[in-house]
Order: sequence, then C-alpha cells, then structure tokens
Amino acid sequence: MKTLFLFFKLSFFCVVSLFSIAICAAPQVDTIFDSSVTFDPTITEPESFLGHRLGDQMARNDRMIAYFQELAAQSERVKYEVIAYSNERRPIVTLTITSVDNHKNLAQLQAQHMSLQQGATPELIDMPVVSWINFGVHGGEVSSNDSALPIAYHLAAAQGKEIDKLLDNSVILLTASMNPDGNSRESAWNLKYSSQVSVSDPNHALHGSPWPSGRTNHYWFDLNRQWMLQQQPEPVGWVNKFHQWRPNIVADFHEMRSYKSFYFHPGAPDRVHPIINKQAMTLLSDVVQGPRDFLDSEARAYFNEEAYDNFYLGKGATYPHLYGSLGILFEQASSAGLLSTPRGILSFRDNIRTYYHVGLALLNNAVDKKTELLSFQQQFFSQAKEQAKGDKVKAYVFTAPEDPARLFHFLQLLERNKITVKPLQKDLKTNGTQFFANKAYIVETAQASYPMVKGLFSKVTEFENNTFYDVSGWTMPLAFGLQYEPLTRRNYKVGDPIKVTFPRQSDVPMAKVAYAFEWSNYYAPKVLYKLLSQGYRPRIANNEFQANTDKGLHTFQRGSVVVSTGWQGGSNNTELHQLMNDAATKEGIPVFTLNSANTQSTGMDLGSNNIEPVSLPKVLLVVGSGMSQYQAGEVWHLLDQRMSMPVVLLEKWRLNSVKLSDYTHLVMADGTYSDMTAELTDKVTTWVKSGGTFVGIGDGAKWAGETLLDLNTVSMKPGNGSAQPRINYSSKAHLEAQDIVGGAIMAGDLDITHPLGYGYSRREIASHRSGLLAFEPPKNPYATIVKIAKQPLLTGFTSAENQQQLAGNAMLVGQRLGQGSVIVFTDDPNFRGYFYGTEKLFMNSLFFSKLFSNPRPLAAE
Repeated sequence: MKTLFLFFKLSFFCVVSLFSIAICAAPQVDTIFDSSVTFDPTITEPESFLGHRLGDQMARNDRMIAYFQELAAQSERVKYEVIAYSNERRPIVTLTITSVDNHKNLAQLQAQHMSLQQGATPELIDMPVVSWINFGVHGGEVSSNDSALPIAYHLAAAQGKEIDKLLDNSVILLTASMNPDGNSRESAWNLKYSSQVSVSDPNHALHGSPWPSGRTNHYWFDLNRQWMLQQQPEPVGWVNKFHQWRPNIVADFHEMRSYKSFYFHPGAPDRVHPIINKQAMTLLSDVVQGPRDFLDSEARAYFNEEAYDNFYLGKGATYPHLYGSLGILFEQASSAGLLSTPRGILSFRDNIRTYYHVGLALLNNAVDKKTELLSFQQQFFSQAKEQAKGDKVKAYVFTAPEDPARLFHFLQLLERNKITVKPLQKDLKTNGTQFFANKAYIVETAQASYPMVKGLFSKVTEFENNTFYDVSGWTMPLAFGLQYEPLTRRNYKVGDPIKVTFPRQSDVPMAKVAYAFEWSNYYAPKVLYKLLSQGYRPRIANNEFQANTDKGLHTFQRGSVVVSTGWQGGSNNTELHQLMNDAATKEGIPVFTLNSANTQSTGMDLGSNNIEPVSLPKVLLVVGSGMSQYQAGEVWHLLDQRMSMPVVLLEKWRLNSVKLSDYTHLVMADGTYSDMTAELTDKVTTWVKSGGTFVGIGDGAKWAGETLLDLNTVSMKPGNGSAQPRINYSSKAHLEAQDIVGGAIMAGDLDITHPLGYGYSRREIASHRSGLLAFEPPKNPYATIVKIAKQPLLTGFTSAENQQQLAGNAMLVGQRLGQGSVIVFTDDPNFRGYFYGTEKLFMNSLFFSKLFSNPRPLAAE
C-alpha cells in the first residue's frame, strides 16, 4: 500500500469520489527527519533496510527486530537485548541507548541509579536520567510500532551538540514491539490488503483487521492490563526489565479512535488512584512540555486532563507510578493506512512522523528536567517509608492451606512486583480467623514497595469520581481466593524473607488398593484429565470420608479423586504409579496411598456408589467474529497453558454445520447472540438434552439462561419517584456512571456441597463483575450454586442501588436439561488470567457437570 504523506500545514487538493476514495494531489515529502539534522552515513536508515518507505506499509516484526540488530552492530551507542519471548516464541527486544562513555560505565550507572531507592544521596547533577520508551503493547496500533524505527535510528545515527547532550545525560531504553504476536497478525492483514492506489474509505478492509484483532497477544489477552498481573510471558519480561532500572519516565505509545485528536498525560485529575504520589502529576505535566511545544508548533489539536485516568494500577502508564517513575500515556488518532475521518485525512506516514518528533521531544525534555526527576525519585522512597510508618495497617497475613499451588502463584505475583514476604512462625488468630505457623505468610507495609503493597491488598469502595476507564477493583487476595486479614499491631512472629519456589511434594509410595488426592489443589483438573485421557477410571467422592493412608488418618473432602489400582481395564499399575508420582513431584499435589477399600467412614468405603465415575471432557469453544476475544482467550489459555487440556476453537459461523455430538461441552462467552437462529437454538437444545453440557459466561449465560433454562434475568429498576426529575445535561456522564459496575469484586455464597462447588472449603467466595447481569433464583431450589451476598461489594465501585438489586440473586446456576446440563456464569470466572479463586468453578463445569441431578417431581396428591 502506498500512502500519501500529508502535513497539516501544507496545502493540498483532494477529490473525493462517490465511494469516498481520496485522490489527493499533495506535495510529496520524502523524509520524516528534519533537514537540519545530520546523520552518520555508516548507519543504515530504516527505509534502506526495510526496502520501503516508512508508512507505505507496516514493517514486519521480524524485519523490525533484524533492523535493531543491525543498529546495535553498527553503532556503539546501541546495545541489543532480548528481554522475553512471546507465546509464539518471537523475541521482545530492548535497546539500551546512551553515549559511548556511559556504556563503558553502564553497570555502575545502573547501581547508582537504583541506590536512590535505598536512601542514597549521590550527586544528582552527575547522574543521567533514565528514560524508557515502549511501543506496540497493542499490536494493532500501527504507528506505535513503526515509529520506534526512526526514533531508534535517530538515537543511533544523529550527529551534533543536541544528540550529544541527550545521550551524555540519559540512558534510554527502547522496547519494540511489546506484543510481537499481535503486531505480526496486524502486519499480515495490512500487507494482505495493501494496494498501489491508496483508499481512504473507512469501509475498506485495510482499515479494520479481523477477529482476533492485532490488539491482543496469542491468547487474546490485552497486555496493557498485565503490568501488575503478569500472567503472560511478555509482561513478565518487561516488568523484570523495568525493575532492573526503575526508569525516571516510562512513555507508552498508543493509538485511539480515528475521530479523536491527540492525547497525552496527565489525565483527569479526579481519576487518579489515591496511592499515587500527588506531586507526580505536576512533574509529569512539566515533563511533557516538549511534546506540547512540538504539537503547538504545527497547530495540531490535542487534549490533557480529561477522558483517560491513572486509576487501574496494571497499565503501562500507571504501574510505574508505584515505584517512583512517571508513567506517560500517548494516544494519537489511528489511520491504519490512509483514512478519511471527520478531522480530515489521516496518514500512517504522518502518524509515524508525529510520534518520532513527540518521542524525541519527550526524551530531550527529560534531560532538561533531569535534576527534578532524580530528586523526585529519591524523595519518593523516603516519603513512601514515612507513609508506611503512619499507616495503621502494619502488615497483611494470608493463607490457603488447602491449595499450595494457588498460594504459590500468589507469592510469585508478589515476588514479580518486588514485594517482600515472610513466613509466619507462630500461630495467629485475628478477626476470628486462625492462621497457622509455616502455613501462612506476612507482608509488612514497612518496605520499599509500600505503594504496591497497598495497591494489591487494599479494598477501595469510595471514589472522588465514579467514572472508570478500566476496572475499579482488583484486591489480589480476593482474586486468588485467599483467607487474609490486615494487622494493625505487630503481634506476629516471622522468619526471614522467602524465596518463592513451587511446592513440589515428596515421592508417592506404590499403592495396593488406590490413590487419592483432594480436588482443592489448583492442578487437580490437569491430573484428572491426564488420567482420563490415558484410559484410567478415576472416581469422584460426593461425600467426605476418612481413610488410613501412608500419611496417617486423613479426611478427604467432597470432590476428592480416587483412582483404584484394580479394575483399570488391564492398565499398567507401574505406569499409574508414575502418573501419581508426577502429580506430587511436578504438579505439587499431595497424593495419598490407600491399602484397603475399607475406610473409617460409615457407609462410605471405596466401593460406595457415592464415589462416582467421570468422563473425559471434549471441549468446543466458540470463537470468531461476534465473540469476546478476551473471554474466549481466557478459557483457551486456562485449558491449554495451565491444565494441558486440548480445546477445539470453532468459529461461530460454523456452529450450524459442526457435529455437536462429537463433543461433551460447548463453551460460549460474551458476544453477540442476535444471530442465534431458531434452527441453531433447536440444534443446541437437542444436543444438550441428548447429554451435552452448555457452559455460558456473560452474554453466553444470558442467552442460555433465557433460551435453554427459561431463567429470568434481574430487571434493574430506576430510582424511586413517580416523576422523572429534570437534570442538567452536564451531570449526564457522572449519573450514568452510577448505572455501571466498574469492574468490581463481589461477594457470593457458594454451595460447597454441590458438585460445581467441589474443591472449596469456605462458602464465602469473591468474583469479578463487570455488569448488571444476574438471574432471579431459579425454581429449582438446588440450582443456585453462587448466590450474590446481601452486602455484595468487596472492592471497586457499584452504586448502593445496584448492590441492593443484585443482592440475593444468582451469579452461577447449574441445571440439568434432559440428559445434559446447562451451567451459566454471569461473572467471568477466568478474568484476565489472575482470578485463580474462581477458575475452579469453571473447571468444575467441565468435569462435574453430570454429577448432580434435578429435584424429583412431587408425587401427585
């Protein structure tokens, strides 16, 4: 595709046909770079390397990476480093760019910079500022990726006093592309629909990439929501790099809707998380003066301090604020190629040029504000220390004794966010909850990462502004399903800080009669699937029972898995033993051996009919146009990456033709259901009645609940009053926000005796809610698996009226339909890959969907 390079300051003539194809006679400006800048001729220009002009087409990710390698080979200013690999094994590259002299002392400069956070007071005037510019976290935001190329070239090849000042006084980290898998999908689409003649009609295929969009990574996660969560390999790599340097500024380059102008931080002042240092926003405004001046010089429209926020702590422009860095978001209107918009024709090439100049202006401005930035970071950690001293909460204690693997993943999250954890060494009881020594942990607030400790552990339910760009609540112990309490006194005993390791169990002795393990273990579904797929016949205990085991007398809870060594169809017991040993040593599951079918339970020996068989699930996940790539990706990632279970991804339009009887489970998440014809509905209904299980999440739950189960969704009623009051229009946005559940965490009452509640030891459960969908309690009194609590809000924003109307209704419903089952979740049990506390509910819907029954009909009188 050839695009026409347009400057807003240049005059040009466009003729737009009836089909909105723009034919523009415009002066052709061949360079993105200012003519006043001279470049080292021995350094290869990006256009010479790529073989096309920047902006004529998207640069392929592999060519971008190869170009960065070329720059590092040619310029002593540039160091090339792979900081991570994507799910598709593409490298994520960071260039470290500074003067040759700084490179010679880089390790010393890094140590000196990091010493600011330990209270050191070096001569700030002699220290370089550390600036990190990152590109392409959303792979479909095309100018964000490609503008990294001219910036990297400029930093490597520009000559003169200005570049010398910049490189002598700063260490620059440049990362691109942060999402190479999504970027590769987008560039393939771009090249597929490239053409010799530029087409600006927004209906042209080039201007809208297919499902899944390049915005997301391989598993369709939005990586710009993963800085704090780090549930994907890409953010694990970047955040680790961030903590190696703790840069003074972190600039995050994006694109937004084409009808908008240009945005950069600071955002809305009343939508900043309370833990963020107030001085940060003032200093941030000073640091972006360079980009502001450039845009003003070209009479380009932009806006600050509205629309976007700094509330959710897991975004690239917010996360750095928790560690004394300034996160800065840049958003410019997307062009994709050449696009006609209400503000005029946008050019991909011009967008690249804009970000090139904005990026350099920011880096130079950071040098001008070097002393202020370094002083701020130095003071930040001193202030955080003082804040911790004044905090009435001195520590948080937490545990999950029933599931060491889930606890491990929480500890791993803390470690990745540089939070110090200590083991509890003496039993502690607080607020009615008992925490046992060596099974619970303490996070003290008096530590260098105090702001992030508060960000992860605090519950926030009151806000200055109830409008949110992203979720409003994410308290991590709730998401992980942990028992936890804040401690206001230092009445606990702890050991030395821990190093997080996976809780591998000891070898399992050979069993004479059976092996057994608890379903509460996070990776129990993975082991159960492996047993079933290899032809073994595990069974599920529907009641608790006691048995003598190799570890002594043990009480097995409902949902425990029992695998007999006999009656396995001739399967090799040595191989079964190896599977059970792997479950203990690799998956962290305590496996027990039983040498008698006789147990200590009255009427519950191993041959009991209350220990039922389960079948191998064959899961069909509906994806494609009309479905939420985020929720579908969460399911795919959970089953594929964590549970090693195959899942068939079926595009929605193929539902009409696929043979459903080849599958046991059909999973449908958020999406559009208006195209579910009567014929297709009948097909799904017949399949369920014949023995299939439908699992719906969000809109999928709504469709199935209303269509397959005849459930009523809760009607959210407006406020009291017979007459509608007159309201000023200026209040519209604020008042409408009251009707939105801004990604809050809600409390529920879980029936732990129901098969869909197996693996849980407490009835209280927290789930992520992003809407007002709920079901009225079904007529079947056993079908409400999770009932929304009377006072449901745990953290985040939901209006008091909405809380009242949601209370007492159903979040999770499971009901039989013929020989099959329908299981519907109004909340997302797999949200963003970090809601470990509710993922078990989803896994139960796959393995235990036939272990329950509808109530018997009453006998006629």
